[in-house]
Amino acid sequence: MKTRLIGVAAATCAAAFALSTSPAAAEAPQPTAQVAGHLVAGPGAANVKVTYSCSSSPGSVSHLYVGVKQGPQVNATNHTSSQWANTFYSTNWKSDAGPNALVCDGKTHTQNIILKKQPGFPAAVPNLHKGTVLVQLCVYDNVTAFSEQGEPLDGGFAFDYSMHDVQAGK
Repeated sequence: MKTRLIGVAAATCAAAFALSTSPAAAEAPQPTAQVAGHLVAGPGAANVKVTYSCSSSPGSVSHLYVGVKQGPQVNATNHTSSQWANTFYSTNWKSDAGPNALVCDGKTHTQNIILKKQPGFPAAVPNLHKGTVLVQLCVYDNVTAFSEQGEPLDGGFAFDYSMHDVQAGK
């Protein structure tokens, strides 16, 4: 249930800038997150390398969200939402499992994350193509409480919203 709720929170990652922290989360170091390599796109999927750190307490939830948006009006400041995107890929196809599972042990990890077309985005969405994209990377750790909308109320949060070039895959 917690994983499903945090998936909703990932869709509204930008709202998490104002996260509050619980006393338990304040004791743990804040997570870190950054894009660490090229984004490579192929037919129907993309791969992005990220570097992150996070920790985990018993009973807490940790979550990774990566979204890639492409379109002429998309940018890393005021046009980050999907309304500006022609193409939208994310980790929501397989959140927190398989290649998209976090390792929250307090150490820094570099990992290749697999993205696919965002579920629920219009079916006629074109594939990612060579060009510039917005990469939204969010790491949540030590979440124990959620709002009615599924947004984390505590825990740590790190993000990286940045523009990157897509390399066309084969």
